[in-house]
Amino acid sequence: MSSESSSESELSACSSKFDPSKALYAPKPKLPVENAPMYENLQQFEAALKYESLNTSSIISVGHHELFQKREEEKERKKKEQERLLEEKNKKRFAQYEGLVPTTRNRRKIKNVMTRIETMMGPLGALKECVDQRLRIKVITRNANGIRGVLHATLVAFDKQWNLAMKDVLEVWKRKAPSKRKIPASLGTPVPKGSAAAISPVPVITETPLGGGVWECTRHLPQIMVRGEHVVLVNIIER
Repeated sequence: MSSESSSESELSACSSKFDPSKALYAPKPKLPVENAPMYENLQQFEAALKYESLNTSSIISVGHHELFQKREEEKERKKKEQERLLEEKNKKRFAQYEGLVPTTRNRRKIKNVMTRIETMMGPLGALKECVDQRLRIKVITRNANGIRGVLHATLVAFDKQWNLAMKDVLEVWKRKAPSKRKIPASLGTPVPKGSAAAISPVPVITETPLGGGVWECTRHLPQIMVRGEHVVLVNIIER
């Protein structure tokens, strides 16, 4: 009888002879309070005692998922209520300035070469007329030493630096014949084979002797762009 009482006292948590190892491996341990809350560690238990003394319930024991979910829903509801009150406060605060703030923002206008052509005036306004009516023009170009040649073309676009984009161009220029004439590949017949000839064939240059060792060269280009620094004179052929 005494051995049974001693074993029961070792399994009882309220006894001075309590043995934790035997209570851990006992098939039916005796619990002093059956509905006692469960905590994950000692620190959580001490925190629960602290908040309990302050009449708060911030620490929820293990196994009370409903209480935890209820607490989170209450937090979310309070957060939304605070956001709503803050939004109403800001509306009342800035209500007097609603008429001063523009409702729609002005879109930034796109600017490029074609849009700037519409505002050209003076000599450049004459070029704008050539672009609108597709008039043929005559452009005299220069090189480092003097006049290079003449371009007969249809003007497509230009800018204030007199850079000219043209199409259907007929170029005529003069050159001196060398003593031992050698025609470079770029000034001879088009390249017969290869991908470069298929994409952009080299224009055929026609050369006519004028006498005195001077040759007149002519070629047709589908399109060309001339920099403004090479332009000497622009003359409108068609009106």
